Amino acid sequence: MEGFNPSPKTQFKTGEKVGEIHPSWKGGIQVMKADCVYEWEGNGKRVRRPRKIYENHYGEIPKGHIVIHIDGNRYNDDITNLEAISRAENLKRNLKR
Repeated sequence: MEGFNPSPKTQFKTGEKVGEIHPSWKGGIQVMKADCVYEWEGNGKRVRRPRKIYENHYGEIPKGHIVIHIDGNRYNDDITNLEAISRAENLKRNLKR
C-alpha cells in the first residue's frame, strides 16, 4: 500500500542518534543466552562471530560443515578453540553426551 505510514512517531528521523553514536551502542556485538555471539555487519545483517573468525583464519567453511567450540564454551571465540566438523560428526558427538 503506497503512502501508508502506520506509526510515524516510532520511525528514525534525520539527525537521530543511531548506530555508533547511540548512547546504548555496544560495539555491534549481540550476546545471545542460548546461542553464540553475533556481530553486526551493517544494513541490518548479522553474522556469527565464531564463523567469521574461523573463515578469516582458515578460509571458507566447506559445505555441510559447522564451526564448534572445542571446550564447549560458546563465548570463547579464540581460534585455537574453534573447529569445523561435518554435521554427521556433530550428531555423533552430541549423541555420546
